[in-house]
Amino acid sequence: MPELRYQLTFEGTVSPEDEMGSRMNILSVAAIPPGLDAALTQGGRSATLSATVETDDYGGFTETGEISFGAGAIRYSTRGEGFIEDTEEEDIQQGCVIRQVDGGSGIFENATGYIVSTFTVGEDAVIRDSQSAVVFVA
Repeated sequence: MPELRYQLTFEGTVSPEDEMGSRMNILSVAAIPPGLDAALTQGGRSATLSATVETDDYGGFTETGEISFGAGAIRYSTRGEGFIEDTEEEDIQQGCVIRQVDGGSGIFENATGYIVSTFTVGEDAVIRDSQSAVVFVA
């Protein structure tokens, strides 16, 4: 099984799906820099993340989503639970999550692996998500 690795920074927005803010949607984009595996750049030099996040009352959350590349899309879900917390900056929160690859489409149809994410979210609902991934494709 070939192994694909990447480190990308996604930037986008978080928007509430319900009035309580317990379910949110994320839409973000990352530019794919030169030097990454050609399989990730087929059909374009950007990746798009679309996800749904469900929060609990204690700073934890679960997430399901998809990351689309030109050659296909990775489907993922959280491994365990992610967390988010306040920072020294009054209007910024930080967090991290481990995402388990649950297959996908195109070259990622039977993919497995993990994506580690550390991120910040501002009061303006802007998210910056730094990802490091190891994905095995069939």
